[in-house]
Amino acid sequence: MNSGPIQRLFSLATLSLLILTVALTGPLLAEGAKKELRAGIIGLDTSHAIAFTKMLNTGKPTGELAGIRIVAAYPKGSPDIESSVSRVPAYTKQVKEMGVEIVDSIDELLKKVDVVFLETNDGRPHLEQALPVLKAGKPIFIDKPIAGSLTDAVALFELSRKYNTPMFSSSSLRFSKGAQNLRNGGEGKITKCSTHSPCSLESTHPDLFWYGIHGVETLFTVMGTGCQSVKRTVSNKDRDEVVGKWSGGREGQFSGVRKGTPKGYGGTAVGKNGEVPVGGYDGYKPLLVEIVKFFRSGKPPVSEAETLEIYSFMEAADESKRQGGAEVTLASVLEKAKKEAHKKLAKLDLAGGDLSETDNKLSSAEKAAGWKLLFNGKDFSGWKCNNGKSIAAPIENGTLVPYKSGGYLIVYEKPVGDFKFKCDVKMPEECNSGVFFRVGDLKNPVQTGFEAQVISGKGTGMHDFGAIYDLVAPDVNRANAPGEWTNFEITCKGPHISVAVNGKVVASLNADEWTEAGKRLDGSNHKFKQAVKDFPRKGYVGFQDHGHKVWYKNVKLLEL
Repeated sequence: MNSGPIQRLFSLATLSLLILTVALTGPLLAEGAKKELRAGIIGLDTSHAIAFTKMLNTGKPTGELAGIRIVAAYPKGSPDIESSVSRVPAYTKQVKEMGVEIVDSIDELLKKVDVVFLETNDGRPHLEQALPVLKAGKPIFIDKPIAGSLTDAVALFELSRKYNTPMFSSSSLRFSKGAQNLRNGGEGKITKCSTHSPCSLESTHPDLFWYGIHGVETLFTVMGTGCQSVKRTVSNKDRDEVVGKWSGGREGQFSGVRKGTPKGYGGTAVGKNGEVPVGGYDGYKPLLVEIVKFFRSGKPPVSEAETLEIYSFMEAADESKRQGGAEVTLASVLEKAKKEAHKKLAKLDLAGGDLSETDNKLSSAEKAAGWKLLFNGKDFSGWKCNNGKSIAAPIENGTLVPYKSGGYLIVYEKPVGDFKFKCDVKMPEECNSGVFFRVGDLKNPVQTGFEAQVISGKGTGMHDFGAIYDLVAPDVNRANAPGEWTNFEITCKGPHISVAVNGKVVASLNADEWTEAGKRLDGSNHKFKQAVKDFPRKGYVGFQDHGHKVWYKNVKLLEL
């Protein structure tokens, strides 16, 4: 009997069965290969927290929602909005019943989770609550409103960049089928759109932030970015009407309804087929799917630019109301918010590097003149603590930060005599530091060297910004505002010392004239035990840690 055909038939059957098995089990293996994500919630004062927990912790989630579970929650949300505060006990009980551990602090939460839902209903605490999450590098979704002000929204994105931690914020209305169809070109280019949503007010927030955000987010989902100006055309106890002008002559309108019609969520848009409905609310699941995809990829589905334009639209609507319905540009309110955010972060000791392409580099002219770059913006090569310890402070966004460095000073390793030394410095709202130079004894830098004072405030005394500390007061305080960069230059040539701020000399002395220990030229007392003429004419340069953060960049030296 010829067994060849039978063997071949058996082999083909076996191969077919193997292919079928792989095809059936492949998706299961891929599903199982997903990293199990542990999620945490901050704020149990909104129904969203309950809805998300139910979808992830009960039943058998499938698809994008598989492999992630809410494991811990920090319940505290709004500090004083009664409608939010009153929900916390019941919502805490509900999530505990779904297997969620309740913790006493955000720091404790972060030890237990990989990703975070910031669900606090009140936008005002969001900046404070998000900060430790961003510092910890854990991706964060911030539920609407992203913050209680446009200023805080800007600050949040600055911190996201500073700590290289992805975040995004969105209303669930963005991901409704109707809005997404229009967003993705289902009706071609949209030239006009009108949306509406409920718009209850909360006195602690700009008018549209609290609930109008739903309809405004829908409007931007359909129209995209490019809104240039806003007018508040109606504002009364029953409703708000806001009209926005987009580039290219397009127009968008939002109606926030408290009483009357239209009810619920919806709107119309004008595209290639004329006027079509925008669509309404499709539940929380479409948003949750996008959040989980973001947690896994680290790629926000909504850009920073679009989110800030949405909140600028709503802030401009409030400004228009304050101006009696005048047209207000989004650029004007956003620029103001950026300045306020910068000041706020500076006050919190959180101002970042803000580096440009030319920072921490020598220009062609500087190279030709013989300048040396002392700090490369990447590491502490050439630097050490004055006590010999390794520098414990990290490089922050390309800046040198002496705070908590491990020594009183961070100094450059090579002593120098006659030189020009320059750098840029940025101070927080409260700051006390200094640039030390010609330090002869690293074990006693205060008594064996000079200090150019770096301190916040606008004084012009011998302990104020630009002073040669305790010896010569600056003629004028030329320091820029907290959070802004100020240029510093120190020149030493023989006995002659000068300090320049933003290009102008503000303090100078001739050491040979200071012949008496402990005495200034006018006969008043100073702190130094030896005459200034006897100070070392060669020594170390460095930056002082006096208990406050301060940022330095563009640290350069020219030996004379």
